Amino acid sequence: MDVREISRNEIEEKIKSMGDYVMMGYLSSCLKKSLDFNARKFVLIKLTGLYESGRMFLDAGKMMNAAADINTTFQGKITDFVKAVELFIKAEDYELADSVMKKALAIGNENQKKEVRESVKEFYKTRARFYIDNRKKNHATKAYEKLLMLDLSEDEKLDIRRKLLGIYESLGRIREYNSLKRSI
Repeated sequence: MDVREISRNEIEEKIKSMGDYVMMGYLSSCLKKSLDFNARKFVLIKLTGLYESGRMFLDAGKMMNAAADINTTFQGKITDFVKAVELFIKAEDYELADSVMKKALAIGNENQKKEVRESVKEFYKTRARFYIDNRKKNHATKAYEKLLMLDLSEDEKLDIRRKLLGIYESLGRIREYNSLKRSI
């Protein structure tokens, strides 16, 4: 797609009459151009929203991660990185989620690091509950197992292990069930 617009206002005006998929193509083409900071940030955030609403969580996470990389404030970067982590968890790309979480933790102060960790724990818990509610127990086990690798209190670990026990038992994963049962 031929892109001539380089400012945020020009891009916003151009996309007003576009459908979502045409807009995705156009905005992706915009990213190949030399845009100023404001226009590039707008395009990345707009693409994130479009991909997320289209349930293309991996692409949305990549766009948000790129937006975080160019953000000019530490708090803005952390906020964008945390959103990218949420999207990568929804995409079930836990390695990318870990990588981006580490970026957020690297630039945050102690309070921000605590908030990042708490947010990430909640994302995993929410996703695991989503899988349980939608009868996707194998996906739920992966989310819960990943959650156990995070910095949890003993009560949280016990709660997650009990949930995993029930899932393992219902899936007939006897080896995992017995192993986890012994560790509790």
